[in-house]
Amino acid sequence: MAERARVGVVGTGFIGPVHVEALRRIGAEVVGLVGSSPEAARRKGEEISVPAYDSLDDLLGAPGLTSVHITTPNYLHAPMVEQVLAAGKHVVCEKPLAMNVAEGERLLRLAQEAGAVHAVNFNIRFYPLCQQARAMVQSGEIGRLYGIHGSYLQDWLLRESDWNW
Repeated sequence: MAERARVGVVGTGFIGPVHVEALRRIGAEVVGLVGSSPEAARRKGEEISVPAYDSLDDLLGAPGLTSVHITTPNYLHAPMVEQVLAAGKHVVCEKPLAMNVAEGERLLRLAQEAGAVHAVNFNIRFYPLCQQARAMVQSGEIGRLYGIHGSYLQDWLLRESDWNW
């Protein structure tokens, strides 16, 4: 049986707590939360029952921590991902990974050199209609693809309990 993942989340805005909820649903242990300030982390941590850490450095020292999810403002992604990789942890980062191609290529190289599992969260690729479009392209059903443009309607946000920003 695989060891239970012990994950930290950096970011207390909308998407950070969404990651906490998703991690809990898959059975991961959320060991800590870091915010833009220790106070922000404590407030949100109390609200969602996650221990608050004062900084990413502090979180990286948490016993048994296996990975970190970065859900901060875009300009903080690359330096935080680099810090997580340097600490020998796996990392999931919200999009965009980096502010430019060179920065992204550097992070990819660092992750590969560290042997770390690394991913950029892009949940839309798992939507059924995106999966169907991919299958149609791969099977040749629609012929050679030169470009694609699309849109779709969503049925979420119909109820008060639906989550979104």
